[in-house]
Amino acid sequence: MAETAAEDLVVETKQLTKIYQNRQIALNDVTLKLERGCVLGLLGSNGAGKTTLLRLIIGLHHPTAGLVKVFGRPMGANTADLRRRIGFIPTNPRFPKGMTPITYLDYMAKLFGLPRDVRKPRLASLIRAVDLLGASASPISTFSTGMTARLAVATSLINDPELLIWDEPTHGLDPEARRSMLDLIKNLSKEKTLIVSSHNLGDIDEVCNHAAVLSNGHLIYSGPLQDLKGRMRRNHYELDLEGEQKAVARALQGVKGLGEVKHASLQHRRMTVQLQDDVAAAPAMAMVLSAVDEARVGLVGVRSVGQQTEEAYLDLVEKEEQRGFTRIYRQAA
Repeated sequence: MAETAAEDLVVETKQLTKIYQNRQIALNDVTLKLERGCVLGLLGSNGAGKTTLLRLIIGLHHPTAGLVKVFGRPMGANTADLRRRIGFIPTNPRFPKGMTPITYLDYMAKLFGLPRDVRKPRLASLIRAVDLLGASASPISTFSTGMTARLAVATSLINDPELLIWDEPTHGLDPEARRSMLDLIKNLSKEKTLIVSSHNLGDIDEVCNHAAVLSNGHLIYSGPLQDLKGRMRRNHYELDLEGEQKAVARALQGVKGLGEVKHASLQHRRMTVQLQDDVAAAPAMAMVLSAVDEARVGLVGVRSVGQQTEEAYLDLVEKEEQRGFTRIYRQAA
């Protein structure tokens, strides 16, 4: 992320390292900055270090080396006042089965020291916001996965935190519940700073504006999500065409004959065009469209492809793994 004054940073880590049992390196030299108003998508495969990083940020784990600052102050075991400003949802949250949403949320609000005149309206507002009003007096043991996830959201918001840290909030949800969760994140992002960890790259693509990518405990990317997506395949396009198949085939040959085109292929009436790496996209695509028009083929639509978060993420991880292999090979040599 861009250089920012320290007072504007919600989270800052410096050379953060966590080693378990003196041998398992879960996190290695991670330096990260999170500005106010950011919605950070934390990406990485299983074992990449995502949950370890989140637990270090909220002070549940102690770093082996390095530093975590939250709201400009070092996070540690005795900084409960900092944790009160954070709303956390772990992966697969668990709740006391014998309690109801109202009794549990009221209990949590009391732990935060909220007076009764604040607790009562806030509980009512949260219960409605997460659509649990009809089940507010039902035992939590009867809840579905989606209802449990919504209760976790309400719990993380009970203290009106400035920073939300949600670990896999859409995990195990059906499509309707997942959609509700993403809509809620979008609404909260208007006034909160969020860190959202997810395996679903489509979710990150939809709700986040920044990304941090972990691979084997290393931070291999941190910055705007758009920059991550723009790292690869900038000059790939798809054209949806209409017309006789012979005319479409002629259009393909005309496009292939352009010096600005590196590769072109056709599947039914969808043409995929890859431009040369060093050409300007706008004039080159103008020539492609002219070749299509000369073949008397109609153009239904054109779009840039290869800019999705999933493809950029996989490309980034693949390159990091190749660098890792090279380092190991050189060490062995």
